[in-house]
Amino acid sequence: MKQIKKFFTCCLLVLSLGTVQAQDQLKVITFNIKSFENTGFEVQPFADLLAAENADIICLNEVENRSARQMVNMKYRDVVQDLASKMQLFGVFGYSYNLMNKQGDEDEKKYTYCENELYGNAILSRYPILNVNAMQLPRPAGSADQRGVVTAEILLPSGKMVRVACTHLDHIGGQMEQAKVLVGSSVLSTSIPTILTGDMNQWPGTDVINLLDDSYDRLCQDGMTYQAGSKLDYIYGSKGDFEVVEKRIANNISDGVVLSDHYPVVSVIKFK
Repeated sequence: MKQIKKFFTCCLLVLSLGTVQAQDQLKVITFNIKSFENTGFEVQPFADLLAAENADIICLNEVENRSARQMVNMKYRDVVQDLASKMQLFGVFGYSYNLMNKQGDEDEKKYTYCENELYGNAILSRYPILNVNAMQLPRPAGSADQRGVVTAEILLPSGKMVRVACTHLDHIGGQMEQAKVLVGSSVLSTSIPTILTGDMNQWPGTDVINLLDDSYDRLCQDGMTYQAGSKLDYIYGSKGDFEVVEKRIANNISDGVVLSDHYPVVSVIKFK
């Protein structure tokens, strides 16, 4: 009887270790969704495409939320929560600027409590999101838009915490000033493993990407992520915290519709 008990105890231990190992592995996607424009602001095609990937963490750029042109029956929609609900995920929106102040001519404080016409980034997670922080990035002269970064600290089933940062750098100028924030302590944690994702609007070998490469480990494939032929979208991890299990660039077509001018970037990673 004792031998049988020992056998079952060993089996349970092996199963438990296997479960912990599985929990230490994360599938991460970053995707510039082009404001849901290509589907007439319907989120279901995005839900269909992304749900098929069965990812743990999904980071989205160019997220227009609660805007007038997304209204249905004259009602504003929180399309981020619509998407999260359809995929049965937790979801947070990270504000970058108000669409009524796209040019930045007015004091942004005027829009602090505005609930509509929002623009920024979003994070969807299979696991609970405990802390969220959305920040505006520097907007030096010569840049096009006000950019931002949203961070979410996520509690994994293993009990570990991971910080996920989702950002979108400018496409004209100011990327270096913005990237310097991404390597600072407000984004890159010194105590929690950090994943940084987003459309950096820079290709490998540029000073901006070299700066990120110096502070993070690049965890994504180097192929084209933008239909015009460039690699602009990246997944990074804090130095020495992760190893790559799989990395690829996914399809951006759902039911015959091209969802965006970018492709989803997919990485399966695990804690070292």
